Amino acid sequence: MIEVLHLFPKLNSSLIELLEGLSPAQWSSATVCKKWSVKDIAAHLLVTALRRVSSGRDNHFGKAPGIKSYDDHLNFLNTLNADWVDVYKRVSPQVLISQISAAQDNFYHYLLTLDLDAPALFPVQWAGEDQSKTWFDIAREYTERWHHQQQIRLAVGAGSILERELYHPFLDISMLTLPFHYRLKSALEGTIISINVVGDAGGSWSIKRKNDAWEFVNTEAEPHTQVYIDQNIAWMLLSKGIDIFEAEQYWQVVGDHELGFHALKMTAFMI
Repeated sequence: MIEVLHLFPKLNSSLIELLEGLSPAQWSSATVCKKWSVKDIAAHLLVTALRRVSSGRDNHFGKAPGIKSYDDHLNFLNTLNADWVDVYKRVSPQVLISQISAAQDNFYHYLLTLDLDAPALFPVQWAGEDQSKTWFDIAREYTERWHHQQQIRLAVGAGSILERELYHPFLDISMLTLPFHYRLKSALEGTIISINVVGDAGGSWSIKRKNDAWEFVNTEAEPHTQVYIDQNIAWMLLSKGIDIFEAEQYWQVVGDHELGFHALKMTAFMI
């Protein structure tokens, strides 16, 4: 279990402080989310909190089309997000900030009521799960809020939230997709791949080929393939905020290049 619920208040307050300090021009700044401005991302953060409280706390679900696959779900979410963001183009930044503040508080207090080991309302599909525990669902929500805030900070030249307390959990949670991400990659039994994020907030995560599948392993055995990624760029690779080759100077593969390079294609979001 990766516990991050206690970090939500700090992450939330840092977002409000950031937004309150933006100039009118900065609200329109382009971001690494190519279709979204700073204001669009802020609106998205608001809406996701509102939807989660509505569905989880209030058991209120809007109409949804028949969803039969991951792609159906992804297309539905993309359309839903785009519609909400478009609506909030008509809302002032001041109103948006006040609504975000209230929504974040409601969302956090709702999460506090949940049993972390109970089945989650929504599975974490990017990790290949059809049923997840609530702690993983909360962790997924943390990564969503961390990386969108970091995108805003990057766009407006504000200080990053790359300190270990807030950033390492983002990395730790994101790496939970490794076995699922490698599910179609075959290798000799016992092959070990190690992903190393280099920096004060970084860490090392290893998976091993066993019984025709990949699983996490804590071992002192020498990995067959090692991937090194600078922490300053790792979050952007995980959220598809930068092209792999554009970031080439910030990563290195030692060993089997094909196996290692595959890790750089990993995403920990519904993209």
